[in-house]
Amino acid sequence: MKNTFNISKKKCIITGAYSGIGKEVANFLEKCGATVIRVDKKKIKKKYSYQLDLRNISEVKKFTKKISSKFKSIDSLVNIAGVSDEKNFENNIIVNLISNFYLTNGLINILKKSKGKTSSVINFTSLNAELGFSSNPGYVASKGGLKQLTKSMAFDYSKFNIRFNNVGPGYIKTDMTIKSFKNPVKKKKRIDRMMIKKYGEPKDLFGIIIYLISDVSSYVTAQDFYIDGGFLSKGI
Repeated sequence: MKNTFNISKKKCIITGAYSGIGKEVANFLEKCGATVIRVDKKKIKKKYSYQLDLRNISEVKKFTKKISSKFKSIDSLVNIAGVSDEKNFENNIIVNLISNFYLTNGLINILKKSKGKTSSVINFTSLNAELGFSSNPGYVASKGGLKQLTKSMAFDYSKFNIRFNNVGPGYIKTDMTIKSFKNPVKKKKRIDRMMIKKYGEPKDLFGIIIYLISDVSSYVTAQDFYIDGGFLSKGI
């Protein structure tokens, strides 16, 4: 079983690694023996850490060149970084969608050179990629666009043995969801929509991440995995 999900020789880039889900995923993969390359707009005091503001596309392009010159190959790119900006439509689109395209596209050449059966790109979408939510059209549009970008790139780069999949978290207890978690009315409204009656935690995402990075998922691409306590599928 340990060999089945073994990622000890994998080199993984994690964006949004300073806090929240990104930080927890990065720490988990490191404990599993992976070489973790952390990326965030804030400075991280860890080996293989890079400061990058995804709003600056020219800097994203420079970053991909830097990484490509330092590492001969990368096995996985996990795009977790994102924003939910109700006041700035464009900010959502740039950070959540456009930067993901340029970051991934700029790393294709070293993703091609993975020594595993395949390399794996994991994009973090959201329930917002499937459902309409109020008061934040930029976030909903960006996540819906990212969902389809993943499928498009999965098609284009399958010939290089690069897999692309989406992970859509439900209500995971982080800084981004803490306001609704602490608001009794909003919390109840969200939990009532779930089959599993509680907010998730970052560790609830570890299983799907290690599955998609490991070679055991080498035949899995262009799929959507919602880790949401049954929120998306619950009926009346």
